[in-house]
Amino acid sequence: MSDSPPEESRSEAPQPEDPEAEDTSPEEPDETSQEPDNQSIRNEMTASGQEWLERRQSLDDLFADERPSTGTRDLIGRVSNRVKKGDIWFAQGDIHVDQGRTQPTATIYELTLNEIEDLRRTLVSTQSQAELCRLLNSERLVLLGGAAETGKATTALAALLDWGGKVSWIVPHGASTPNPRDWKLESGHGYLLDLVDTPDAVDGVTTNLRRAGVNADCRMIVLVPERIKSSVAPVIEHDPPPNSRIFAKHLSVQAHSARLASDDQRLLDEELRALSAPWQVVELARQVAATVESGTSIEVMLNRRFNRMRAKVGEDLEKRRPILGRCFMTSIAVLHGLPEAEISAAALALAERLDEKWRRDHSPKSVQLWEQLPLWLSYVDAEATTAGPGGGRSIRLRRPKLAAVMLRVIWEDQPTIRDSLVDWLLWLGGEGSSHTRIKVGHAVGKLATFDFAVVNERFLEVWSKSRRSRDHQLAALALEAAAEDPSMTRRVHLHLRTMIQGNDAKKAIAIRAYASSVGLSAPDQALAAFRTLVLTRGVKFHHDVAQSIAYLYRVDTAHTIVNRLAGWVNDGGPAGHRSAALAFGRLAALPVSTPERPHLSQLDSHPSLVTLWRNALSYEEGGRLVVPESWDLLLSEWLRHYNERSTVREITDQIFSLTDRRNAKRSLLYLRLWRHHGEISADLYRHLRQLVHRS
Repeated sequence: MSDSPPEESRSEAPQPEDPEAEDTSPEEPDETSQEPDNQSIRNEMTASGQEWLERRQSLDDLFADERPSTGTRDLIGRVSNRVKKGDIWFAQGDIHVDQGRTQPTATIYELTLNEIEDLRRTLVSTQSQAELCRLLNSERLVLLGGAAETGKATTALAALLDWGGKVSWIVPHGASTPNPRDWKLESGHGYLLDLVDTPDAVDGVTTNLRRAGVNADCRMIVLVPERIKSSVAPVIEHDPPPNSRIFAKHLSVQAHSARLASDDQRLLDEELRALSAPWQVVELARQVAATVESGTSIEVMLNRRFNRMRAKVGEDLEKRRPILGRCFMTSIAVLHGLPEAEISAAALALAERLDEKWRRDHSPKSVQLWEQLPLWLSYVDAEATTAGPGGGRSIRLRRPKLAAVMLRVIWEDQPTIRDSLVDWLLWLGGEGSSHTRIKVGHAVGKLATFDFAVVNERFLEVWSKSRRSRDHQLAALALEAAAEDPSMTRRVHLHLRTMIQGNDAKKAIAIRAYASSVGLSAPDQALAAFRTLVLTRGVKFHHDVAQSIAYLYRVDTAHTIVNRLAGWVNDGGPAGHRSAALAFGRLAALPVSTPERPHLSQLDSHPSLVTLWRNALSYEEGGRLVVPESWDLLLSEWLRHYNERSTVREITDQIFSLTDRRNAKRSLLYLRLWRHHGEISADLYRHLRQLVHRS
């Protein structure tokens, strides 16, 4: 059923407020305030599911091979990774399902005995650790400064353990500013708080700690950026331990009897000098231990690592002649996995841009157009695979990790082509297919992990001044990809907090960006932003918010989302009714139920489900249901579970009870129609009909 049944004339529903005018280029079509075509919700959800899978594959190609093994990464890496994926506050029950309650600004995670033992076995002591231990004897609060990813968190935890024996890490949620008044700090306990990404909050938070949190029987170390000044507490600058000592310590733990040949040790020393972060050294030790155990070659293992591949890609770029071969390398670095025609056309477009920019004599010569594809493929160790009769060919790198390496080398080591590369990526994302947009957006996000400020200026700000929804999607994809780097996740959250307060284009970008691991790592923050937008900014964001909420719907967030949407119905006025109906319709139309994303009928019975079903089945604008498929979804996605699921029975009986006259007439009409077509049993028809008549 696509429309509500014909009935007597209806009163006009209140109209949402007019959207504010945008200060953007007038020659662009304004897509920010346009509602999409009224396509089937099922089709939309199926398409969205396919897009999410494609995005996940694209991110895995760019990041998966660079992610260290969480099983043997250093302690801080393991804890940080769990927090950023949300497992800590999901698993510990810190998402509150009661309406009106908000998530705490931070999670307090206590290290286990095994983690403490692991830290002590692999610790490399530093002078800053000794200085921290000395200060903790007399100071309740100490700041530890230093460059990012230099192991200062491990040093701080070790000092706190030396002081008291028990330690916890306080992890801020998303872009929230930690509020010490929310915490109950225990006597004899050491705490580590990370404020590295929010230097402007250091004075305020540490002052509040002095006033409300730290007593004589517990200690707090706050991680801050390097060379920061404080009038609240003493500051120690971290001195990172040498890579060689970290490597030796971890290798002795990972492989007790490992004996390395002198040639292997020389190769490893070269690799260690190229590493910048302790966790990278720890990962190298893990790989060496595994290589020694398997009896394979250290050199072969090193050749698969980033620094060796980077050097090889740099050499290949120097050798490639003519220019089109290098452009093909750049094109496949961005678009690998897409059809050969798209990759080749993109390579040619980049070559033409470079030729035009660097042509000195302004002669009409053109780029050399003809080269053999096998030669191009040999440049980048790629292969062309046929999709079947008439399906064309796709090109993939034999080693997908090369894509990220090539992007880094091209961006960092080829500054003379950077302007042309930026223009090419902007053009490619603006004109390409939806598959191309995903690849381009994620490639730009990868570049953001190298230099966020430059990418923000050259890409994100450009896209955030556009009225085109495809540009908003590109910016959101870039932020999604940037957040895949654990060291960038909080920075992306902070960036989204500013965007959600910006113009309408920036708001649209933030909504889309939250439909990713960014939103899953701080769902309360995302939902709070959505509520503000849908209740205050007219209808323009309702559809995008509904789609983003559908993405955030997981087993750990389901009750929170359902309760928040019911709150929009109860106290959000017409805008709340409308946006809740759109979002709930998409939750009801999820194409497949999985343990991670359960069907609504598998949730516990809750009054919020009744509220949301009744709202979706009845809320109208201009004489039409906002979710015209709601009754069809009730029949096909809900009532089919009536006999075997108690939640469905309880909620259904309440849906058809206590209804007003207008909805009673609609209910009776649909019940007669369903029974006439044999879609519900006679017993269920009579039962539900009686509930309506009694109401």
